Amino acid sequence: MASGGSVGGGGASEVQQLRSPGASGPRCHGLQPQPRHRPRTCDGPPDKVADVEPLHGFKFSFLCLSGVDDSVSPRTLCDISQEFSFVEWGVNFRAEKQGKEPRYASLAWLRQLREEIDRRQQTGKFAPIHFAAHLGGEYCVDVMKGDASLVRTLWEDYGFLRVQLSPTRAHGVNSAQLRKYLASLKSVIIALPQVEFVLEVTKETRGLSFALMDEPQPNLAFLFSCDEPNKSIGGNDSSLLSHGRPPPCPHPGIHIGYGGGLTIDKPH
Repeated sequence: MASGGSVGGGGASEVQQLRSPGASGPRCHGLQPQPRHRPRTCDGPPDKVADVEPLHGFKFSFLCLSGVDDSVSPRTLCDISQEFSFVEWGVNFRAEKQGKEPRYASLAWLRQLREEIDRRQQTGKFAPIHFAAHLGGEYCVDVMKGDASLVRTLWEDYGFLRVQLSPTRAHGVNSAQLRKYLASLKSVIIALPQVEFVLEVTKETRGLSFALMDEPQPNLAFLFSCDEPNKSIGGNDSSLLSHGRPPPCPHPGIHIGYGGGLTIDKPH
């Protein structure tokens, strides 16, 4: 989700608190595990369904809208999630940007979100809200090096049950020789089976991604992302959108997703 307006304050002290496994506060139980498969209507003969359903054979889990920040009211997010249960909100995490730039929510905002969810839970008419932490920069590198403390904090104290790793230059990570993190990253994934890890798959990350696909873990998913720049979004040139994303194809036993270059005209 593109965000605008003023961004709430946040600084080094808040970033340090996020990294601390001893952060106080109630666990955000309103963020529940997302079902791997959310039924989507595919009735009718296969040949007829294929004509109208480009992802025939896939089960749609959810649609992630990333970049929520302090300009968005936690109450608004909860209202939208109550009406559209398939929506997942992506919260970006990057140490040098947290609470300082658009699309990077402050920890104060996260606490407000947690309080709003707790308040709604008390009414007894609350449906789970889906959130995912999108890690970039040093946060992402630390996880790949085998440090599970940040992910554990996000799960225990903020209720995040999905964590996306984006080890690309665009997200502040040196993507050279990512495959060297295979064993250390796998150790974190195995150590936290209650969290689903999502690894972004691009030309930069394919060495690490394909190696992990050889022995897929039950709590590891892959997001195939468009490698082309987003400058074409909203413009007249749609050629980049059609060439950047790989065609849909089933991966037995692996939870996958597609992202990048999504517009109202090309949702698939």
